[in-house]
Amino acid sequence: MNNFTRTMITLLFMPLFVGPSLANTKSSVSSKTAEGSDLAPLKQVMNFYSMTPTIGTAGQPTPKQFAQIKGAQYSAIINLAVAESANALANEGEIANALDMSYTPIPVPWDAPSAKHVKEFFDVMDALEKNADKVLVHCAANYRASVFTYKYLTLRKGLTADKATTPLLKEWLPQMDENWRAIMALNIDEIE
Repeated sequence: MNNFTRTMITLLFMPLFVGPSLANTKSSVSSKTAEGSDLAPLKQVMNFYSMTPTIGTAGQPTPKQFAQIKGAQYSAIINLAVAESANALANEGEIANALDMSYTPIPVPWDAPSAKHVKEFFDVMDALEKNADKVLVHCAANYRASVFTYKYLTLRKGLTADKATTPLLKEWLPQMDENWRAIMALNIDEIE
């Protein structure tokens, strides 16, 4: 049985988590969150999920929401969306830096994600972890961010599939195209 098949079986047969629909633009702060009221303001960030006490995922925040993200103690932003995404902010790096947050763009084309992109993501996450940064990983709607964070949490941090899966990812898995299935099937040797 290959890695993707094992992942699909695990995710499809684990207890169902009632989360937002794929079209929902509100987050589910109370469901997949770390404890603490500092995350309450993030409920308005599109598809926000707190995966661990130091890693969150989301869709594209608005300019005003970056201050709320900073207020929730996030100190680093990783953007996996491409500049041409419909809701992309051309000055996102400037917004993050003005709030004293680091900003790392890793543009991942929707139709061509690769192991190279995942490796770059792992390298950035490892460096931020060494600095004890609290990281928000986002893209246009939290699909790319959910997959890349899932891979990082399961392969690098040893989390179970259940703990590393956003409700959005769980809903998307049965509909995922071959490009993204290939990313989900990657093992650590194919990334490093």
